[in-house]
Amino acid sequence: MSLNINLPRIWEEGKKRKAFSIKTKKNEWMLAAGKNPFTDKFVQTSRCRVCRRSLKWGERTYDFDHKDNNPTNNKQKNCYLVCKVCHGKHTVIRKRRITGILGQTVGYETIKKKVGYKKSKKTISSKTKRKRRGKSTIEKLLFG
Repeated sequence: MSLNINLPRIWEEGKKRKAFSIKTKKNEWMLAAGKNPFTDKFVQTSRCRVCRRSLKWGERTYDFDHKDNNPTNNKQKNCYLVCKVCHGKHTVIRKRRITGILGQTVGYETIKKKVGYKKSKKTISSKTKRKRRGKSTIEKLLFG
């Protein structure tokens, strides 16, 4: 007789992922395309928010993801249009082994973790910094 109680899953039941409404999806689609969702006519093509890959409405090569990784937050600001490739890159999937009473492996639990969509800051080289701030006083005296 085996009693299989999985506490983490019981805890996660209250945080089930809710799908965005069609209105929210269409608004995000238009914003990603650079159009105003309230004044412009709906367009069939848009772009991925991360890699700018061209997407077509209805082809299902895209996902609407929760930006803050809160599955219950379905506000417009939390909706983010990404292609399937970028969605896969920004979601890390790990597996945790589930052991039985005697220590044997009885299965695996999938753990999804969001890496995030923040853009990395570009580093500025020292030459660029010098160009931006201009010549130093010594350089002005020596080179004019």
